[in-house]
Formats: sequence, C-alpha cells, structure tokens
Amino acid sequence: MTSESRLTSLQTNEILNSAGGVVRSCTENATAGVENGVFYHDPVMLHGCLQGLRLESDSELNKSGEILADGTFADCTLGGGGHSYAIATRLSAAGTLHAFDRDDDAVKFATKRLANVAPKFVVHPVPFAELGNEISADTLDGVLYDLGISSHQVDDSARGFTFVGNNPLDLRMDRREDVSAQEWLRTVSADDLAAALRKNADMDRAFKLATRIVEIAAATAKEGREILPSDIKDAVEAVFPDKRRDANSLMARVFQAVRMEVNGELRQIEVSIRSAVDCLKVGGRLVVMSYHSVEDRCVKDVCAEFEKACICPEHLPVCMCGGNHQRLKKVNRKPILPTEQEIAINSRARSAKLRVYERV
Repeated sequence: MTSESRLTSLQTNEILNSAGGVVRSCTENATAGVENGVFYHDPVMLHGCLQGLRLESDSELNKSGEILADGTFADCTLGGGGHSYAIATRLSAAGTLHAFDRDDDAVKFATKRLANVAPKFVVHPVPFAELGNEISADTLDGVLYDLGISSHQVDDSARGFTFVGNNPLDLRMDRREDVSAQEWLRTVSADDLAAALRKNADMDRAFKLATRIVEIAAATAKEGREILPSDIKDAVEAVFPDKRRDANSLMARVFQAVRMEVNGELRQIEVSIRSAVDCLKVGGRLVVMSYHSVEDRCVKDVCAEFEKACICPEHLPVCMCGGNHQRLKKVNRKPILPTEQEIAINSRARSAKLRVYERV
C-alpha cells in the first residue's frame, strides 16, 4: 500500500482549509451544480447500491438482511461524496471506508463532507485503476463504482467538460495530467479519432466526422486559439446536416468519446475491476453503476471472465483446467434500473444500470 498517496481522516487540515464553502447533505436537492463553492452531488440509485453492499436490508439484493456495519469498503468514484457519505453513516467506528478519486476538486469537497464520520475514512487521490496497489488482497467487504463523470465536472463549465458556455475543451478528470482534449485533438489522426468515436460512442459516420474535427483542430492551431465547443458543433452540423435537431445529443457523444480517450477510461475500468476481484473477501460484493452501453459492456465483459468455472480454450473437447476458476457470480441476473420516481427527482439517473456481483 503506498502511504504517500493516502489521506486519512486525521490528515485533512490542508484540504479542509482549501475546500471552502459549505457542503450540503446528500438529501438536499442538487440540481444546480457548483454555486458559491458548494459541491453538489445527488447519489444515483443510492438504496440499491447500499443494499448491494449489504449496508441496507429488505431487498432482493440483500435477502439475508445482514448489515456489515463493521466492514471495510471502497468507493472507487468518490465524486461529491454522496455515496461515500451514505456508506460512512451506516458504518460503525470499527468500519473502514476507502475512497478513490483523481479529481482534486472531488478530493477537497468530499473530504470536508466526511471529516467527522464515525468509521476510519481514507482518501486515495489517485485513479481507481490503482486500487490493487493501494488495498491488500482479500480485505474488502464491498467495492462500489459510479462510473462516468460527476455532476460537478459537468456543471462547472470552466472545467471544459460541457458545451454549455463555450469554454475551451479540456476533459481531464485529473488536471495534473499533461494531455488535455486540446493536445489530443491536435495530434490524433483521423483514423484513430474515428476508432475512438466508434468504440466509445457507437458513432455513425465516424471517419467523416473525425476528418472534419481534425481539420478544425489544425485550423484553430493556425489561428492561435483553443478548440471550442462551437467548433465541434460546426463539425457535427457539417457531417449530420439531416440531424440538426439532434446536434446536442451528437455533440455529447463526441465529448464522451474524446473524454474517454483522454482519461483512458475503459482501460481504467478493466484494470480496476480485475483488482477489485482480488481485493474482495470471499462473499464480498462488487457493485457497479454505469450510464451508457460502452461502459456497461466493458463491465459485463470483464466480469464474465470471472464468472467462468472453466478457462480452457474453447476448442478443447474436455476440461483440462479443473473447472474451479469461478471468482464472481451475479447477484441480480439483469441490471437494476432506476424507478420513475427517482428519475423524476434526479434526471441524471435515467440511463443508469446497476449490476451486483459476489466474490466466490
């Protein structure tokens, strides 16, 4: 475990002093983003996540009704701290909560929010792909992932995650990284950008759109200015003149594809879930919430490998491996979807899918 990257609840003075503002309870309405230094975060499908982790009972996800109040958990996507706060308030002083996030804003605000919780609270300000380097094997009772970008990253237009406000594209979750969307788009080839658009956003007309974006990126460099959302919109409207009414949806998919490449998101998910399987105790739970088909497919594919008892090549007529390699089993056969009531309260829940696995 790398002690230099950890921030315990006793080591947060500097973070608390620099965070500023007031952090609202996760039960308050959180629709406006960041205002006056407040980091909003409405946790999506909160009770499903807690039931999957066995921190709430009375559910198909926790039929035994067992509550692991003294357990050790990891929230791999700290964000504004909504899920972490809910987990921490259900843990006793004997429990431990590890939280991961590479976004310095998230670390500052969520650490302030959880400064006085009862369990031991350890922040790891690193990408969640570092889970296996930070946590020992066979020690966790549950691991939670709330994938994608946080409400704060979207709502704060200065972060360059949104096309609202026409701020220059950035898209880095960790602003300490050297390569932002600006640098990536100025150096990527049309072929590689098209591949990213297909892989990360299932984009039609990917090569034509990629070629147009690369041309615009080169033109803005000659003009000595940064790439703006309006430039991406020009490219989208040029390639999809028949879908102008869907321009915002198409732009969101372009932003998603570029963001996922800049941050290496699919690779991060794959590496982290593999580590999570190692870190979980037998009987521990893996709870993953995704928001679009690309993320969800990545989660399913990685977990499917660990659901197999036999790992022999398919062409072998008989099993030669012993057939005892299964490490995960599904708790819910199909993904759990948000209720209409939750979507009405929190519109960002509308595309969420919750999958729960158990270590065997």
